[in-house]
Amino acid sequence: MFIAHRGIILNDTKENTLKAFLYAIKDNKYSGFECDVRETLDKKYVICHDAIYKNNIIKYTKLDKLKKLGLTTLDEVLNLDTNKIILLELKDFDMDIKLFSKIINNSSKNIYIMSFSKNLIKKIKKYLYNAKCGVLNYIFNSEKEYNVYDFIVLLNNTINNDIISYFKQKKITIFSYGIIDLKKIDSNIYYIVDNNAKFMLKY
Repeated sequence: MFIAHRGIILNDTKENTLKAFLYAIKDNKYSGFECDVRETLDKKYVICHDAIYKNNIIKYTKLDKLKKLGLTTLDEVLNLDTNKIILLELKDFDMDIKLFSKIINNSSKNIYIMSFSKNLIKKIKKYLYNAKCGVLNYIFNSEKEYNVYDFIVLLNNTINNDIISYFKQKKITIFSYGIIDLKKIDSNIYYIVDNNAKFMLKY
């Protein structure tokens, strides 16, 4: 089960764009795609990994300007015709939780939301009823209790059979980042991968 990291990058396609996401939607190898969400000055949401885009700090720039510069909006992503997983990584830890939750709750898509901030995920989970919430943990056992999450994201080389069993018993889905050995793919895990990785070219 593969999730396309920032979409599928082919030819002149750029990451975190509608075209990249559409490639992932159309490719049967992928169960969905991942993208990065940032909040704008006027409390809208755009898809971008970095805090600065074309010399504009996203947090201090209005949506209309960022759209003119070429950024994809969250609304555009949520309007895509797909039932595949849309994995949203929240980059702003001080975002307007209630406003963002309202947008997600109004969507009928298969949405998974993650962040490096455990506090953000725990807070936002209280307002969401139409999405799954998880934490980018990278290393297992960096906190005592995982029951508040629907899923966990770990570095691939830290995952073993005991960890898989642990989360399976808790009914918490595992996602992984990192280099993957095709011989060791586990059907219980969603692998977040770049489509240009050598192993994907062989898959």
